[in-house]
Amino acid sequence: MTASPRITTTRTLAALALLAAGAGPALAQSSGNPNTLNNMNERLSTQSQIRGIQNQQQFDNSQNRMQIQRNELFRPEPSAGPAIIAPRR
Repeated sequence: MTASPRITTTRTLAALALLAAGAGPALAQSSGNPNTLNNMNERLSTQSQIRGIQNQQQFDNSQNRMQIQRNELFRPEPSAGPAIIAPRR
């Protein structure tokens, strides 16, 4: 039983994609100045830290907004002031 040309082409493309994915890190390591790679790693690390801080700020802002909404929802009605009682005559 032979595979159809379309299945064979798909399998070939999948195999090439796996090879390229596996060779990518090896090529990056062998084809550059170590300082360049270190600089790139530092930039990626910094970007990751910035994203983490931004995510934490967004989370904190969302928590604050939710707390404000809860406070508004359960805020007691303001009283009309002290009741005035007329003296007895």
